[in-house]
Amino acid sequence: MRVVIAVAVLATLLGTLPARAAPPAPVEAGKVFVGPQGEQVAVVPLTPREQKKFLLRIQGTGSVLDNLVLPYTVNDWSSLSTLRQSYTTQWHGKDYSPLVVVGKNTELHFPGGPGNGIAVLFDEARSQKLKPEEVYAQHQQQTQSGQLAKLMAFDRKAEEAVHDTAYAEALQLMNTFCGTSAAGTIDWATITEPVLKAQNISRYCVFPLTALKAMCDVSEEARRTVKARIQHFDCRFGAALEPALQGDRFVWTTTPEASNQEKAATRYFKKNL
Repeated sequence: MRVVIAVAVLATLLGTLPARAAPPAPVEAGKVFVGPQGEQVAVVPLTPREQKKFLLRIQGTGSVLDNLVLPYTVNDWSSLSTLRQSYTTQWHGKDYSPLVVVGKNTELHFPGGPGNGIAVLFDEARSQKLKPEEVYAQHQQQTQSGQLAKLMAFDRKAEEAVHDTAYAEALQLMNTFCGTSAAGTIDWATITEPVLKAQNISRYCVFPLTALKAMCDVSEEARRTVKARIQHFDCRFGAALEPALQGDRFVWTTTPEASNQEKAATRYFKKNL
């Protein structure tokens, strides 16, 4: 009986003790920038400040970034005369910088937006109302649910599909101008993951297609020749720029280190077709 009473008394005493407060969120007061159509980006510094880590919450863009609270690092390449910074995160395994500061100008970039971004201005009233702890809590919830990890992880198949689509569009345009029905493929086995992350693969693969398109646009003879000689295009990555016509198949071995690639393709076609 004494044991039961002691346990009851202890439980009562513990119940009267104040609950231990949760540790404060590792954030400082943030800033809000606003665009011309109501776009917003909240910039919340994480502590310790010297690590240059931030949380950004983008809203009102109508893009896939809206309401995501991703972790960012500030990259600074300022000169003595000009401030230059970018807030960079990982998006499908690649560096992505939606917020860029150049001098007194701040630009917001987002998928589907203008290529040169939109100008956003500091909004003092919204900044005063911003609750950085709420932004942090939203980030924690998205992290714990696995939502952010999925978006930040590299998806090779999805990345390949983007470039396959761009390559197919360029090929169709070339076929239209040359009156051909050639097929084409990117040889993904020749492209390593680091290269895929760092380079715009389709940009290098379409150089011979744009070269032929330009030739066919001004020459009936070029159209007849391309139609008679090439049925398939292969794009590969290698150590050097090496175009090669193999029967009715044109193999374009390219590398990011080579310059003037469209001109090189034009010279090869004029010499070998």
